Amino acid sequence: MIKILHRYILKEFIGSFVFGLIIFSAILLLDQIFQLVDLFLSKGVSLGLIAQLFILIIPNILTLTIPMAILFGALLSYGRFAEDNEITVMKATGITYKTLSMPIIVFVVFMSIGLVWFNHYLSPSTHMYFRTLYKKILTEAPLAKFNEKTITSIGQYKIYAHEVDSKNNTLSGVNIYKFEKIENKGEDRKTEYIPWRIAASYGTIGVNHNVVELTLYDGYWQRTDPNELGCMIHMNFKTYKFSIPIGSSIDFSDESLRELNSKKLRKKINETEKNALERNMYTNEYWLRWTVAVAPIVFVLIAIPVGIMAGKGGKAIGFGMSLVVIFIYYLFLVISMNVGEKGYVSSCYIMWLPDFVLAVVGIILFRKMLKK
Repeated sequence: MIKILHRYILKEFIGSFVFGLIIFSAILLLDQIFQLVDLFLSKGVSLGLIAQLFILIIPNILTLTIPMAILFGALLSYGRFAEDNEITVMKATGITYKTLSMPIIVFVVFMSIGLVWFNHYLSPSTHMYFRTLYKKILTEAPLAKFNEKTITSIGQYKIYAHEVDSKNNTLSGVNIYKFEKIENKGEDRKTEYIPWRIAASYGTIGVNHNVVELTLYDGYWQRTDPNELGCMIHMNFKTYKFSIPIGSSIDFSDESLRELNSKKLRKKINETEKNALERNMYTNEYWLRWTVAVAPIVFVLIAIPVGIMAGKGGKAIGFGMSLVVIFIYYLFLVISMNVGEKGYVSSCYIMWLPDFVLAVVGIILFRKMLKK
């Protein structure tokens, strides 16, 4: 009978968990979906590449949505049991709250163990593949990064185009800006930045060996004279070829923070021991992965007693409480990340604050439920 009961509870929980996972993932994916559709419809990127990008985005979304869905699933399933008086019937047959809770707790513990590996190794590798694919898209469709009447940053350069033709890889009404760094040769040796600008009627764009190559037509080039800051150097041109290294804005040779698996993160932490700001950044990311992996266990400690004690309207209470708990958890998480990054408290302690706070609340609620 106990095995049948556990299967019944797990079936109800998994149904609610999958539903919550779809809802939360869809919400977080909305922005990326709009960008991917724009790449396909407006920027000429092939449907195959778009599909690959979408698949690579999903693991990074699941890192956040799996803990949310576990909380949602537990609250909704146990809330439904309470609303339909099934908890009362189970108690009347001698079933204890520990027996009712055990299948979900065991399931979630295994989920958390899986999330440890997922967050530390799988998610970083998909970030790396995503950036490699994005590099391929930039090579095949160089205007994928550009929007009309919008300033686009590539390294130190700001590029504005009045019109963008993705099919022909052309820009109209082009303006390119940059502030060039110069060293003042006076006694104070002060560093100054002087404006630098290119304007052209139209131009073509391409990508070759990680370099954006622009060919501009009918325009002018001007900048402030570094020797006479009150004067402007001006040059008109019919055709002007201009190159910008992509590596200055998208560094494909070095891995970004999110692409480093935890083994590499620990190595970076040791290498940056003398640079406190950089070390804190790597340490924050390392412990964030642990915190989010353990979050499902903390969530279920709150979800089970709240759902069981909800009574009438259990499903509605479960849905509302899931949103409240998620908001509180991620609020504490953001606070912890900021405190850890600034070095006020070591990341290995402060990053556990959200889990610790909710675990204390969950234990109190669990004890209250067992005494009921």
